Amino acid sequence: MSYSVVWFKKDLRIHDHAALTHAARSGKALGLIILEPEWFRSPEFDSSHYVFFEECVRELQEDLRRCGIPLLFATGDAVEVLQNLHERYPISALHSHEETGLFWTYQRDIRVKKWTCHQNIPWFEYRQFGVVRGLKNRDRWAEARTKILYRPLYKAPTQSWPSGIPVTPAILPSLPTLQDLGLPPSRKRHAQKGGRKTAERVLTSFLEERGNRYLESLSSPSRSVTGCGRVSPYLTWGALSMSEVLARVDAKKVQLRSHPLHKSWLKSLEHFESRLAWHCHFIQKLESEPEIEFENMNRSFDGMRENEFNEEFFEAWCQGQTGFPIIDAGMRALHETGWINFRLRATLMSFASYQLWLHWRKPAQFLARQFVDFEPGIHFSQVQMQSGVTGINTIRIYSPKKQALEKDSSGEFIRTYCPELAPLPDADLAEPHQIPPLLAGSLGFMPGETYPNPIVDPEESYHRAKERIFTWHQKLSVRAEAKKVYQKHGSRDRRRREPRP
Repeated sequence: MSYSVVWFKKDLRIHDHAALTHAARSGKALGLIILEPEWFRSPEFDSSHYVFFEECVRELQEDLRRCGIPLLFATGDAVEVLQNLHERYPISALHSHEETGLFWTYQRDIRVKKWTCHQNIPWFEYRQFGVVRGLKNRDRWAEARTKILYRPLYKAPTQSWPSGIPVTPAILPSLPTLQDLGLPPSRKRHAQKGGRKTAERVLTSFLEERGNRYLESLSSPSRSVTGCGRVSPYLTWGALSMSEVLARVDAKKVQLRSHPLHKSWLKSLEHFESRLAWHCHFIQKLESEPEIEFENMNRSFDGMRENEFNEEFFEAWCQGQTGFPIIDAGMRALHETGWINFRLRATLMSFASYQLWLHWRKPAQFLARQFVDFEPGIHFSQVQMQSGVTGINTIRIYSPKKQALEKDSSGEFIRTYCPELAPLPDADLAEPHQIPPLLAGSLGFMPGETYPNPIVDPEESYHRAKERIFTWHQKLSVRAEAKKVYQKHGSRDRRRREPRP
C-alpha cells in the first residue's frame, strides 16, 4: 500500500490547504512533520518560535485525526527522513506548499527535489502566498498575486479511514517538547498563543471590533497592541492562509459599504488589505534573490559599515540599555512579547544602522530571534530597506526623541517597559539624561545609574550618519546598481509607494 504524503512545513492548518486537499483526493494520505537540526542551529531560531509552532501542531494533529489522517513526526535531515519513511510506507506522491525561507531551506528543497526525481516520486508544490517562483522582473507581478490569492478556498478533507500506522524507530510517537530536543525554555512570558482556534478568534475580533481603530493605532507602540490586526504570526506559521484572511476582509468590506457611517472603518480595512499586499511583495524579493539573506541588495554598498562594527553598541542595543527610552522600551517589549508594531521595528533597525552605524546582518539575526512572527522574506528585505542599502528606498533616519514624543506622548509604553523611568514627568521621558538636577534628586533619579546615559550623542550621531549615507548614495556605482535592483525588486504600482512605517 502506498501513501500520498503531505509535508507540513509552515502551513499548520487543514483549512484552505491545497497540498492536503489534493493528497486526500488521490488516496490514502499521511501528514508529516520533519524537525530538522538545521532549524534549531540557525542563528535566527529562538525557543519561542518552537513554542508557537508546537501550539499550532497540537491543534493540527487533532484536526487531522478527525479527518482520519495520521500525522507523523520525525527528526533529522529531510532526505533521510523521507527515505526511511518511503522504505516503510511507500510514498506515491509528496505534497507541500512552496517555501520562501532561509537559505538552508532553499538548499534542503534542492536536495529533496533530487531525491524525489531519483525515486521517481512526483513532488507537487502549491503556492502559499502571492509569490511567483522563477519571476524575471516585477512587471505585472501585482496581477499575478491577485490571481493567486483571490480564489475559491480549498475545503478541509472530510473522509475518514483507519490509519493503521504503527510507531517505528524512524517515527516519533508524538511531537517532542523543547526539553526533549535539549533546547532552553522560551523567555517570552507574554507571547501570542499559537493554534488555529486562537488565530480565528484574533482575526474575528479584528474584523468585528478592533479593526475600526486600525489607522489611529497603527503607529502607536501601545495602542497598536490591540489596534493592529495581530494576525502576522498566524500567517507566518500557516494557522491562517493569506487567501482566507483576504476573503474575510472582503466580506467585511461588503458589509461596511452598506452603512455610510462606517467610512472610517472601511478605510482602515482597505489600508490593512494593502499591508497584506506588501507582505507578499517583500517575500517575493527573497524568492527572487535568496542572497539578500547575507548580502547587501545593492552590492555597491559593500564595505560601508562592515569594518566598523562596535560590539559594545550592539550588546547595549540587544539588551535595551542604549539610554534612548523609546529604543530600549521597544527592545524590552520584544524580549517579553515577541511582537512590536511596524513603526517601532523600523525605528529599532534604523537606530542600529545609523546612530550606531552597525552593519545590518547581526542585528537582523538578533531581531529574527525576537520576532515570533519572523518571516524571512519580509525580515531581510525590511532590515536592508531600513539600513539604506537597497538604493531604491527613501532614507529614513528616525530621531528617538521625536518618536517618543510623537508616538508615545503619554509615556505609557516607555513606563511599561522601562519602569525605572516611571517617576519622571512626561516631558522628560524622551531624554532622561537632560532632566534638571534638582528635579532628578527630588525623584530619586540618578542619570547614568538609575538608567544609562545615551551611548552616543544623539545630534552628532544623527548628522554624521546622514552625511555618510547620502555621500554613499551619490556614488555612480550605487546609482547604476540601484537601477538593476529596481528592475528586479521594485514595485511597479505607481499608485502607492513602499509602506512608510
